[in-house]
Amino acid sequence: MNHEARMTHAERSAFVDRCQLADCTHSLSEHPSEMDASMLMPIEDPAQGAVVAGNLLAFAEGVSRQNKEDVMDSFLFATRAANFKFNPETHSQQWYAHFNKVLATLGWVSTNWKYSRYRSAHRRFSMERAGLEIIGSAISAAALPGPAGFAMLKVARDAVEALKTKDEPLRVFESQAKTHRGANFRMGACIESGDGTVNLAMGAVNFSATSTVTNVLFWEWNSAQVETFRGEDHLVLNSRLYADVRAGIQKRLSESALAAIEEFDI
Repeated sequence: MNHEARMTHAERSAFVDRCQLADCTHSLSEHPSEMDASMLMPIEDPAQGAVVAGNLLAFAEGVSRQNKEDVMDSFLFATRAANFKFNPETHSQQWYAHFNKVLATLGWVSTNWKYSRYRSAHRRFSMERAGLEIIGSAISAAALPGPAGFAMLKVARDAVEALKTKDEPLRVFESQAKTHRGANFRMGACIESGDGTVNLAMGAVNFSATSTVTNVLFWEWNSAQVETFRGEDHLVLNSRLYADVRAGIQKRLSESALAAIEEFDI
């Protein structure tokens, strides 16, 4: 991500303007090759949990409204850009490479990205548990101070638990995470330090199954039925760099009023 760190304001703005975005009104299983409508809903009062296309984001107490909006907008933009370029079901590593490149260009600094095969310690497991295990690993690798790491893991668990009872956010998440015979999604836990720095721990799951997927997170799988890959990262938002592209991101995402962001209380 060194090249992205050296980009000028003009280069970042030009990247945002040129970036082709997939249409989140379609599910990943449809994966159209050319799409231009957005799925952004105006945000009145961001809650602690949000589904942003195929991302489940959780915010610890104290994250400012502006930072919540920046996190949600940047993850939606990067997801749509990666969806346009690659099918995550057949080209998952390329999908994540482009997703991470877009985030880096927008001002996110990655400190520990890893992508590998996931092997559960249990014969039967759910993607909910896999995602929380991976995000826990990302938090541990980030070596954040004890209270910060604990708060991030707690809010991630609370968001997953709350999502079970939130019909519309769950519907959006399921439709955007599913592929033909699997799913591709991310869980993110975000915290803001006293000086305003935004830290985000991310756990990513990409899996393919031998049968049709009806429930992404809460279905219990036999490990022999699925091939699962995991990604994890600790990201820090450079707010100064993101401020350079904020207006351009908002313009690109607000070209239509369709909703890809569904917030919910935890």
